[in-house]
Amino acid sequence: MEDSRSRVAEAGREPAPARGRPRDPEVDKAIMSAAVDLLAEVGYARLTMDHVAARAGVGKASLYLRWPSKVALVAHAIQHRSGAVPEVPDMGSLREDMLVFLRALLRSRSAASRALAAVSGEIASNPELREAWRRGLAGTLTVCVRTIVARAVDRGELPATTDVELLSVLPLALLQHLALEHERRPDDAVVTRIVDQFYSPAPPGAPPRRLTGDER
Repeated sequence: MEDSRSRVAEAGREPAPARGRPRDPEVDKAIMSAAVDLLAEVGYARLTMDHVAARAGVGKASLYLRWPSKVALVAHAIQHRSGAVPEVPDMGSLREDMLVFLRALLRSRSAASRALAAVSGEIASNPELREAWRRGLAGTLTVCVRTIVARAVDRGELPATTDVELLSVLPLALLQHLALEHERRPDDAVVTRIVDQFYSPAPPGAPPRRLTGDER
């Protein structure tokens, strides 16, 4: 049990630098690119560290010096090499920031869709991978949304009593739910609905906004 917890903790961390000669960042990039490409081609279950080392043109020892397991490597590669984490915008408006970020997230996920789908399909049955995903990509995206919401609180767009944690998780959970439960890929129209419903504060004194028939 202790070994399992240790592996999960390692999977959510940055790879530790090896002692001695500094690591070559180009080797890191080659390994992560190979991992993302192979995930898209063969899926998570059939991916092996041997395959990644061969595709990257490095020795397996170099691979294990950087990442102790396949879970750790895949979690790190998805987060840092798939392009799945957009830049956090700062346009001075909660609505605009959230629209720009979530639309960029959809585009980045589309570009890396096969690799992300390969990992997403394994999360339910692989506790170590699920925890690494939570600590890695999912956690990073939540921090990005939290930054947008916290800035809105600081600007006075949202009240100081706003549940920042809840609003930071909400859009990602909704997008994931639509993709997994309804088997439909969310698009910009869905993003607009989410943002208009939850991240478009009404001016002080304005009456509640009513949805039209087309928006319901």
